[in-house]
Amino acid sequence: MSTDAVLVNLFAWSLQITAVVCAGGPLPALLRVHAPDLRHAYWRVLLLICLLLPVVQPWLAEPPLSADIAAPALTGTVPAAAGAVMPLDRRMPLVRLTGSARPWMDAAAIVLTAGVVFRLGWLGVGLIRLRRWRRACMASAVTLADDEVETLARAGAEVRYVTGLRQPITFGAWRPVVLLPAALQCQPEPLRRAVLVHELWHVRRRDWFWVVGEEFVRAIFWFHPGVSWVVARVQASREEVVDELTVLTTNARRTYIEALLLFADEPGVYPATSFARRRHLFQRVLLISKEAVMSSRRIVASCAAMGAVVVMGGWYGAAAFPLRAVPQAAQAQPGQPRDLRPGEARPASRRETELKEAITASPTLVAFLELARLQETRGAIREAEATLESARMALPTETSVPMALATLYLRSGRFDSAITAVEAAAAMSPSDAKAQHVIATFYEEKVRKDTSLAAGDRLRYIQAGIAAEDRALGLNPEYVDAMIIKNILLRHQANAETSAGTRADLLREADALRARAIELQNSRRLVNGTSASTPMPVRGADGTMPPPPPPPPPAAQGTGQVPPPPPPPPSPSQMVDGVAPVRVGGSIKVPTKLVNVPPVYPEEAKAAGVQGVVIIEAVIDPAGMVDQARVLRSIPMLDQAAVDAVKQWQFTPTMLNGAAVPVIMTVTVNFTMQ
Repeated sequence: MSTDAVLVNLFAWSLQITAVVCAGGPLPALLRVHAPDLRHAYWRVLLLICLLLPVVQPWLAEPPLSADIAAPALTGTVPAAAGAVMPLDRRMPLVRLTGSARPWMDAAAIVLTAGVVFRLGWLGVGLIRLRRWRRACMASAVTLADDEVETLARAGAEVRYVTGLRQPITFGAWRPVVLLPAALQCQPEPLRRAVLVHELWHVRRRDWFWVVGEEFVRAIFWFHPGVSWVVARVQASREEVVDELTVLTTNARRTYIEALLLFADEPGVYPATSFARRRHLFQRVLLISKEAVMSSRRIVASCAAMGAVVVMGGWYGAAAFPLRAVPQAAQAQPGQPRDLRPGEARPASRRETELKEAITASPTLVAFLELARLQETRGAIREAEATLESARMALPTETSVPMALATLYLRSGRFDSAITAVEAAAAMSPSDAKAQHVIATFYEEKVRKDTSLAAGDRLRYIQAGIAAEDRALGLNPEYVDAMIIKNILLRHQANAETSAGTRADLLREADALRARAIELQNSRRLVNGTSASTPMPVRGADGTMPPPPPPPPPAAQGTGQVPPPPPPPPSPSQMVDGVAPVRVGGSIKVPTKLVNVPPVYPEEAKAAGVQGVVIIEAVIDPAGMVDQARVLRSIPMLDQAAVDAVKQWQFTPTMLNGAAVPVIMTVTVNFTMQ
């Protein structure tokens, strides 16, 4: 049974004990049970029933609530709307809370365990203290002049005086010892005899065994006041029994009461029972002063009544707060799946074991990346992070490792950690413009996707991304991708500006970058004679690729927002046999795909756990073949595979005025690891 199930059942057991104690605690006073023997037997039985409750009741065969806090189901009745009484089901499932309760369960387990350890340690310290008192006793033994006292002393106990002892005590299992305060020697002989007889009766009855057991129970249930109260009742009633035996032996009722008064205010020695305590003195003196006479009929009736009430209290507690057993079939067996708590990782696969062995033998980048991907896929984010950290230590020159770590952080929502990892990768290649550009893409994605960002944080991320692209352009002034992302970040910043002049300056700078990026793209296509794709689109803040916008119309001025530009016309490089393609939309229907070629997942991307959607703008010729393809939304490790796949697709020809025409359309390629 799991720790959480134990805590839930311990909580239910505690409530059952409370029900029993509340039902049985007042009975001796209500029924006026004054016989010490009967009272002592009753309190011991009541304590025994509390301890045996888990054994004498059936357990409900339900799975334990491993990650939840449970509250007991109610039993009884609740008033219905019409005044009728509606029974509640005692087998009602426990109240389940979310996984956020787990820290409280862990804290409860720690506190309970610490309390038990402390109380048991305190019990051990008390036993050591008693041993020291025994060694400190005087060498001379007490002279036993009375025949009755000598008879009691034949139980094998040593009787000695100890200087500094304030209360008479008796302890010891195999070699019992009675220690008396040295000051008792100054008292009259009848009083000394009464005290000694009291302690010798404890030896004769072997009460020390019961005292140690009761203190052990009190230590285990230190958190339950009901158990401590019943244990105190057991020990107090034991003293009442010994009081009665002492009075019968000495026939000195008044002298014995004087002895109790003499030691009532003196401190005791834990865990030995004190001869007299102030809080028990009234009850003990009251019982000693009068004969406790109960007829046989009254004893039987009282016992029957107390037994019935205690049984009913136990039955109610077990019904209202049932203990829950884990069925054998529900327990996790090797190789069998089990229900997982929210956020709990699935068991490691055999492939992970193989990869760990391979890494131990020969650490390689591919093995580290694949192992981290498998761990992340099954929900073990911390393990995946540890694997990538190990890879960074084993392969300190591999920039792919901190990039994979940054991607892991980004997917798990830890943006600041992701930026730290990306900057660490960039620091490994200070002259690499692409590394600085990647930092900016992280900031741009954060700004674009996180709509909950505060205005100040949003502006700070935008400025950090622009600074990263400035570093990239400083290393490579013709870096088209850096121009594209900086253009987008400038438009984000313009939308956040309240000053019309500053907003206009930002837009002019963004337009200049966009125009320069288009110019460089077109010149490279003309030089290469191909429609090479670019890693990132030339797009505006809304994700499109607009031309320089005209001045806003009067209705749009003063709104504080930059109006979205119209879709761009086809560029000269997109001409198909001298014919400008038309864009899908309106009366131009999307052509039907006839041939679909799935992309080939790059092994490096698969090992790094890179997945997502690549958006491509495709130019389809009149025959339905893909003539050109360029990336609008980039995932650098997947772009080329997406373009290669799209170029093999075939569509139905698009007809316009009875003639087949080339068209431009946007397609998506989804890379998902199964």
